[in-house]
Amino acid sequence: MVKKNNNHAVDPHSLWNESTRIVQGSQHADPIHGGMNAPLHLSTSFKWNTVNDDGGYDYSRTANPTRSILEEQLAQLENGQYCSTHGSGMAAVTAVAHLFKQGEHVIISKDCYGGVFRLFNDVIRHFGVEVSFVDLKNLDRVRDVLQPNTKCIWAESPTNPLLRLVDIKALSIIANESDAFLVLDNTFCSPILQKPLDLGAHIVVHSLSKYINGHCDVLGGAVITNDKDVANRIHFLTNAMGIGSPAFDSWLILRGIKTLNIRYRHQEKTAMFVAKTLAKHPLISRVIYPGLKSHPDHDLAKRQQNGFGSVICIELSGGLDAAKILAEGTKLCTLAVSLGGVSTLIEVPAFHSHASMTKAARVEAGISNGLIRLSIGLEEPEDIVNDLVQGLELIRNITDKQKIMRSVKNYDYSI
Repeated sequence: MVKKNNNHAVDPHSLWNESTRIVQGSQHADPIHGGMNAPLHLSTSFKWNTVNDDGGYDYSRTANPTRSILEEQLAQLENGQYCSTHGSGMAAVTAVAHLFKQGEHVIISKDCYGGVFRLFNDVIRHFGVEVSFVDLKNLDRVRDVLQPNTKCIWAESPTNPLLRLVDIKALSIIANESDAFLVLDNTFCSPILQKPLDLGAHIVVHSLSKYINGHCDVLGGAVITNDKDVANRIHFLTNAMGIGSPAFDSWLILRGIKTLNIRYRHQEKTAMFVAKTLAKHPLISRVIYPGLKSHPDHDLAKRQQNGFGSVICIELSGGLDAAKILAEGTKLCTLAVSLGGVSTLIEVPAFHSHASMTKAARVEAGISNGLIRLSIGLEEPEDIVNDLVQGLELIRNITDKQKIMRSVKNYDYSI
């Protein structure tokens, strides 16, 4: 866990635009040799100055200089004071989940990421923590579910995969009135689009594997907060459970961050083009993208975010059969889980990212078998659209053949 460096009378980062800070954040981090990039410290152990002075580092499970550079930059990008990085997004979630004790109560978005649902429903509950999955857009419902022992409201905005937004400021007011934490998963927006701490959240979590690294080649997670007591506890848990970010992974993420702004803005522009194009296709019953005026949270997205992201969901009128044909029929879009990387990915949430949810939970959350999630990459927009259109044509062709076969089977040959 690293506290953001506040030693300068005027922090030079504060004078720069965010895109500049993203590029410059980890540069000049090598005071010995003047290297332009952060050095990679692969040592497991570090020499103590004296028996009582470890010099800041003693063992890489506890802390590592490369990891510290990453943590300081992430804290700066989220306007936070403290950051702890972890071996995966779920490792970061696990660290925060262990803040809560037997007999305490946690409220979680009912359409949360499937891995979060699995952790709280199948693991944390067994530790005696009470868990309620609730529609966090319904603030009256949130208030109804609050209990004297409620310690946390856990939100995603936008949610995965349905891209529903929650009013972060409104939820923070409810959390503060109840002396509970508001935890906000900011993975889908990244610090480029949204600053949850500025909006009232107490803790921000990230899967660094997604946009922040952006190259589909490393796992990572982060917890960022302005609360010193929370930060100290997260640091203790990270060390005790051995779930901190490895040095090499931290170094890779530092490399990926440098292009975060330019990647994200290109992906977002392409996503808008893809969403608008697919909205006209007859085999698609619904396109879910906050950038479209048809999205119910479009106005909230404009107020709360600095853009709309690059994840799109589409609902196919042909249901599961159609979803399988499209997901397996694309040539450019890769059938794979995860999101936020340089390559465009396609998946069926009911069978992939949210397969760990029970069928009843998926139905309650509104995740149908005909739902497709697209993570738009850096390819040419026209190539992505053309690939999806040819995949949709496969649905039409197979459907037409099935109709012909049914008509042949039912034909009365006695005439």
